[in-house]
Amino acid sequence: MKLAVLDLGTNVFNMLLAAFSEKGCEYIKEFKCAAKLGAGGLASGNISEGAFETASLAMERILAEIEKAGGADKIVPYATSAVRDAQNGTDFVKYMYSKFGVEIEVIPGEREAELIFKGIMKSLPHQLHKEMACNGETMLMLDIGGGSNELIISDGKQILWKRSFPIGMARMREKFQYKEPIGAEVIREFEEYCTEVMEPLWHEIEKYRPSVFVGSSGSFDTFKDLMYGCDAPKVPSMILPSADLLELHNMLLASTPEQRLAMPGMSPIRVDYIVLASVFTQMILRRIPYRIIYQSDYSLKEGGMAELYEKWLNGNI
Repeated sequence: MKLAVLDLGTNVFNMLLAAFSEKGCEYIKEFKCAAKLGAGGLASGNISEGAFETASLAMERILAEIEKAGGADKIVPYATSAVRDAQNGTDFVKYMYSKFGVEIEVIPGEREAELIFKGIMKSLPHQLHKEMACNGETMLMLDIGGGSNELIISDGKQILWKRSFPIGMARMREKFQYKEPIGAEVIREFEEYCTEVMEPLWHEIEKYRPSVFVGSSGSFDTFKDLMYGCDAPKVPSMILPSADLLELHNMLLASTPEQRLAMPGMSPIRVDYIVLASVFTQMILRRIPYRIIYQSDYSLKEGGMAELYEKWLNGNI
């Protein structure tokens, strides 16, 4: 059986195509493209007319990629922050069904965090799990999105705490209008706002004291590509030295969009949001007693695929 999972995010649509067999779940193809679903509508609480069009074009590209790869027996699309928070989110779901015949599942933030957790767990090395078990450690997982950011605390086996915060980078870029390079005053206001919104997280950090930090997909893939480019190993997860990550952060703070576009490894779909993503990441890192930082290639779509594979094995698909 071939199955495609779609992660319909606020800024980017992601697709993962896999083949199920008794031997395992084999990834066949990944694809991502800008959808700009939140463009011009996050502040108003509606998906704009222009966003309907750009999202439709993104869906066309994704479905074409699936067909080029031999098609799929089943397509499972998950919609996240932009759709679940929009007053006309139901209209968007109906529109996409009428145009493409795909039934989109709009998932709440807690469910999104759960799928991200399942995806990340598939990527991390077994040695890390052993170390955590031996040392009684916990980890903090972060997925930075366009509409929301998901944070999960785990002991390496199960979720201890999870929360979705509506402060994704497209949403924050729209809220904090600024010229670039970004100024110190904007950074201060952004951090103060996020600090207040994430008050529940700070209490959990004090409780669990996570010593492992994992940044999931998206912005963290771009951080890795900017740091290592073609020299980055082709592995599901890798360690990001904190000093190198901080050096990259300082370079991003001083950059303009044009300068970032010229940086080897920069993803064009993240040019406008990567600076705030870096500020947000460093703000979190200052709060936790981490000993190691991991970047994970896996996120919601891999978590969704892992869950669906288990259902298939049990005869529920």
